Formats: sequence, C-alpha cells, structure tokens
Amino acid sequence: MTMCTDDRNTTSPLYKYCLLLMIVVLSVLGGAFPSLLDEKGLTGSVFGSEDAFEWYTLGNNKAQQGKYEEAVEFYDRAVAADPSLVHAWNNMGNALSILRRNDEALACFAAVPKLNPNDIHALSGSANALSQLNRHAEALEYIDKTLALNPNRDYIWFNKANILVEFKRHDDALEAFDRAIEVNPAFVKAMLGKGTVLRELKRYDEALACYDAAITVEGPEVVAAFYDKATLLNQLGRREEAVAHYNMVNQLEPEFAEAWHEKAHILEELGWKEEAEECLKEHKLISSESGGCCAS
Repeated sequence: MTMCTDDRNTTSPLYKYCLLLMIVVLSVLGGAFPSLLDEKGLTGSVFGSEDAFEWYTLGNNKAQQGKYEEAVEFYDRAVAADPSLVHAWNNMGNALSILRRNDEALACFAAVPKLNPNDIHALSGSANALSQLNRHAEALEYIDKTLALNPNRDYIWFNKANILVEFKRHDDALEAFDRAIEVNPAFVKAMLGKGTVLRELKRYDEALACYDAAITVEGPEVVAAFYDKATLLNQLGRREEAVAHYNMVNQLEPEFAEAWHEKAHILEELGWKEEAEECLKEHKLISSESGGCCAS
C-alpha cells in the first residue's frame, strides 16, 4: 500500500498526495472540514449564539489552510459558545487526529452521540483515532457501526480491510477491499491493498491483475501501482519487466529515490553495470538533497 515515510521529500507530488489522502481518510465523508453553509445553506441563526457560527467558520478556514492547531482553538470556542454544534465537535476531532492528538480527538467524537447517536462522521472519526492508537478491535467495532448505517462509503471499507490485515484475516480483508472497489471502481489504494494481500498469500497472478487495474486509473497513485508491480515482478524473477516498470516510476516521479535504488540492484544482477551505477548516483543525489520519496 502506498505511504510516505519520515524521510520523504515534502515537495514531491507523491508526498502531497499522501498528505491529502490522510486528510480524506480521516474525514471519510467528503471534504475534511465541511461548511454548514455549503451543506444546507444554514446561517448563524441556527446556533444558540452567532459567535458559535463565526468561530466554527474561522476554524474551517484555518483547517483548509492546513493550520490545524489554530483550527482546534476556533472549534473549541465554537463548542463553548454552542455545545450542541455537532459539526464543530466532529471537525475538531478531525483536526486533532491529523495532529496525532488522538485521545483528545476521541473525546470530541464522544460528545457527538449525546447529540446525534447515529452520526456517521463521529463513528468513522472514532474508528480512525482508535486505529492510530493501535486499538484495532475497538476501531473495527466503530467501522461496523458506520457501515451498518451507510454501506456505500469506500474509505470505510478500505479502513476495515486494513484493520483486518492487521488481524491476519486475509480472506475477510480481501472481501472488504472488494467492497471498497465495488463502491468506487477507481479506488486505486484499495486495488493496491488487495494486491498486497494476494501477494502475501502467494496468489501472484491475481496480485498482478490488481496492479494492472490500478495502472489504468489516471492520477498520482499510478506511481505506486507501477512500483508495487515492479517489486512483485522482481520477486518472481521477471527482472527485465521489473526494470521497465521502475522506468515508469522514474519517469512519473523522478525524485522517488527508492525506485532508483531498487532498479540499480536489478541492473547489477542483469550485468548492466554502467546503468546500475547511474541509478545509484541518482539515488544518492536525491537522498542527499531532499531525503527521497517512498511508496509501498
């Protein structure tokens, strides 16, 4: 599955995609910090205090700018002015989760059921926070509650699949990945996750089919699809095919240092010494300048 590590290049398109994806996964239901005005045309008059609406709007603005610490302060003022403001509790929980302050996020999400017992935002937000705390069994319970209310959320199926992978429940995980793809046929990360599980199960042809399907979907995730397929082809001893796929990674994401490194090893095994040395030079240059970029 695609991911960025701490040594990533923060200017890389792949890194920017990873950050955006984290925000989307945390919020699950569309925009990370939805505005009430956008959703229902509501105004400050629906709150106990117009101050609550103003603080809430400022919080959304800060969150959309990536200023989550400031967003939390504004959301906190909003719920102080109007404790019944469910959206502010949820958005504050999302911002806290992004800041990895997951215990505080859970406290925000816990306030919502008292106001709206079937609030999907709070249920899915709690699941994400619990998962980040490695409390996977509890997270799975919240995910199942969310899916019982609305089974057409692709990222919730995706999150469930990843937790099931943690529990080594591979068949159940594959089913959850399939449900995510059924809801969203262009869900590349679910395809790659499914491919990873199939690879662990040594169902290589099926894994390659997942990667092939992912490669056909336009978008930044195609880099990870080419990388994952190249890795598996190398594992299967199909080295020249692997090199061709690493070439695509190099073309699409030139600053992806690990791809240059992996390709160099294969080129050495194929006896292509000069090409391997060039790849190693590229890897060293990228790593020294920017920390490189990783996927999968």
